[in-house]
Amino acid sequence: RVMQHYGYDQGNGDQTLFMKRKEGKVTLLLVYVDDMIVTGDDEDEITKLKVLLVVEFDLKDLGKLRYFLGIEIARS
Repeated sequence: RVMQHYGYDQGNGDQTLFMKRKEGKVTLLLVYVDDMIVTGDDEDEITKLKVLLVVEFDLKDLGKLRYFLGIEIARS
C-alpha cells in the first residue's frame, strides 16, 4: 500500500511490479523476495523513489544492477 500512496500502480499480471507514469515517462519497481530493481526513463522520479525506499523500508542502494537471479545484466 505504500507504493500506491506515492502514485505507483501495482501490476495486474505481476503483483511484484509497480509502475508510475508521469508526463510521458515511466518508472518501474520490481520486488523479488528481498531484492528490488528500479528502472525507467525519468531520472528525477528514480532518485525520489530510491529516497522513498530508504526512508520507508530502511534499504541500501547497491548501485547499478549487474546480476539478477543468476543472470548477468548487460547494457547497450
